[in-house]
Amino acid sequence: MTDLAAPAPPRSVPVLTDGVVTLRAQQMSDADELTALARDPATVSWTSVPTPYRRSDALDRVRAVEAGWCDGSMFCWTIEAPDDGRARFAGQVELRTGPPPDVGFGLAPWARGRGFMTRALRLAADWGFDVAGFPVLQWSAMVDNWTSWRVAHACGFAFEGTRTLAHPSRDGLVDSWHAVLRPDPQRPVAGRTPVTTWWPVPVLVGDRVRLRPHAEADLPRIVEACSDPRARYWNATLAHPYGLDDARSFVRRLRLQESLGQAVTWAVADPGDDRLLANITVFGLDRPYAPDSGEVGYWAHPDARGRGVVTEAVRMVREHAFTPVADGGLGRTRLQLGTSWDNTASRHVAERNGFRLVGHFRRDGVAGVDNELVHDGAWYDLLHEDG
Repeated sequence: MTDLAAPAPPRSVPVLTDGVVTLRAQQMSDADELTALARDPATVSWTSVPTPYRRSDALDRVRAVEAGWCDGSMFCWTIEAPDDGRARFAGQVELRTGPPPDVGFGLAPWARGRGFMTRALRLAADWGFDVAGFPVLQWSAMVDNWTSWRVAHACGFAFEGTRTLAHPSRDGLVDSWHAVLRPDPQRPVAGRTPVTTWWPVPVLVGDRVRLRPHAEADLPRIVEACSDPRARYWNATLAHPYGLDDARSFVRRLRLQESLGQAVTWAVADPGDDRLLANITVFGLDRPYAPDSGEVGYWAHPDARGRGVVTEAVRMVREHAFTPVADGGLGRTRLQLGTSWDNTASRHVAERNGFRLVGHFRRDGVAGVDNELVHDGAWYDLLHEDG
C-alpha cells in the first residue's frame, strides 16, 4: 500500500535554482507583488482567491505559508526570475500534502510565456519527490485553463480526464481537468518532460482555402454544419439538437486531442473573409500498433459543398502529414480513410487525392437521421511512396 503520510517538514525553506529561476522562502516584502498577482484578471478568472484582494490578505497568505512549512502541510516558494538583468518576483509555486498531494502555481503577467513556470514546477516537483518523499503529485484546473495545462503537460503530468462539477469557482462548482505525476528515478538529467506530443496546428495556405486552428467565431458555423440533415444522416455521433455548447465541447475535445498526441484538426476557412467552410482531422496519431500512420476525416458546411474545398484541404493535409517531423510535419508514412460505401461525395474526395480503395466492409456502420440504417464501409489508404 502506498504511504500517503505527510512528509516531515524541513528545518528551513530550501532555496532551489536551475540557473534561470530561483525558488526561495516567501517574505513579508512580497506582499505587494502577491496582491498584484491576486488582482490580475487571469488569476481572478481561474482561481477562487478573495475579491477584492487586499494587502492584508497577502500578509495573511505569507503567514499561512510559514505555518505550512512548520507543520508540513504545505511547501510554497516565491519564484524569482530574470527581468532586464535583475532577479524579480515572478509568482509562486506550492506543493500541498493533502491527501492527495497536489500542486498549485501562479505567475505574474510580466513573466508569462517565457517558460519560467515550467522551470519552477520542475524544481518543486523534484524536491517533493527526492527530498520530501511525495508518492505522487496531482494537478487540477478548471476546464479550458489551457495555460495551466501547458505547464503541467510540459512537466510530464499525465492527463487523466475531466471530472464533472469537481472544481470550486466564484459561480459554484464547474468541470475540471486532472493529471498526475509520479516519481521517476530514470528521468533524464534535463528534467521532467512531456509524456505526449502536443501537436501544433500550423496555418496552411492554399489556392482556395486557408487551414488554421478553430476560433470562437467558428462556433455558429459549426452549429449550422452539424445541424444540417445531410451531415446528420452520415454522422451517427452528432447531438440533436446541436447547439453552441456542443460546438464548444467539440472544439475543446479537438484541442485536448492535440495536447495528448492523438490528432490534429484544422478549420478550413475562406481566405477572403476567414469564414469556416469545413473541418479536417488527422487522428489516430498515437496508435501503438501503427506509429507512423494516421486516419483522415472531414466534413463541409452546406454552403461549401461542391466547390472543391474539401478536396483541396485533404491535399494540403496529406502533404503536411507526409512531411517529416523535423521539417514541421506529422512524419506519417501511411494514411487511411473510411466512409460509407454509399457516401459518393466523401469517396470522390478520397479518390481525387490518390487514396486507393483497399476494402469493402459489410455492415460497417450506422447512418440515417435516427441511425436506423446499417451501411457498408469503403476503406482507403495512401502510402507516402504512392506520390
